[in-house]
Amino acid sequence: MSDLNCSKLSVPVMATYLSEETKDQAFTELEESDDVKATSLAQLRQLIEETESVTPCGEMMKRLKTVDDGFLLRFLRTRKFNVEKAFGLIKAYNKYHKKYPDVVGPVSEEEVRQRIHQAQPGVLPYRDHEGRVVLLFNIKDWDPVAYPFWKVVQTYIYLIERLLVSEETQINGIVIIENFEDYSIRQMAAVGISDYKKMIGMLQGAFPLRFKGVHFLGQPSFFVKVYSLIKKFLNSKLLNRVYLHGKNADSFRQAFPPELVPCDFGGTAPQYDGHVAANLILGGDVE
Repeated sequence: MSDLNCSKLSVPVMATYLSEETKDQAFTELEESDDVKATSLAQLRQLIEETESVTPCGEMMKRLKTVDDGFLLRFLRTRKFNVEKAFGLIKAYNKYHKKYPDVVGPVSEEEVRQRIHQAQPGVLPYRDHEGRVVLLFNIKDWDPVAYPFWKVVQTYIYLIERLLVSEETQINGIVIIENFEDYSIRQMAAVGISDYKKMIGMLQGAFPLRFKGVHFLGQPSFFVKVYSLIKKFLNSKLLNRVYLHGKNADSFRQAFPPELVPCDFGGTAPQYDGHVAANLILGGDVE
């Protein structure tokens, strides 16, 4: 890894500080500064204060009056400190929670731990060369009856909310690698359009998340039919961040240095260790 951006790699996934490099990046990409943060937070709180309790999102606005600045900063950073757009994102976040109570409902930490172990979904225990957190999904052993797709989305949301506690992740974002080499007709038939919309909504303007892309590996030819149905619900920004690599290792390795990615996800690094990842995210001794 000596030729990679080691300063980005050295920042922990659950970092409780902002590196100097990321501070510079936030200034360049988001125009973030102490003055901008203070002014934007004051303006956003004013919008929240002025929202009448009788409006559809009034109940949530009441709760937001007491949240700390760190939570509101997620929305401001996602919208590059455009206060009106950040306020719109808060309303979209509230709308999603009301529309899909199943996927935002409580989930046991033990269940999340089991899913991380199996990479359904999982998390790399280190950041990539761009400072992003890398989420993983291995379709091979996914049983859609025992673990239906809505619970997959629920686990993604749990992890994303947890990962966004780190300001490094708020700024550098999240990327997903999906190993679809063993994707089956049975798995395809188990997921309907309404299920996919829950995942799409999460990634497309309903969460304070700088989503950097999703990379599919090894997907079979019939996946194209599934994707043709899904893509009509994607906006142009998200559509341009979906990469179907198939068996083309070269295209994938242009996006990710192979030495960073586990060998069971198209790279040359050691096999994914879900126990290390789960302990890192949820707590526990890393062996």
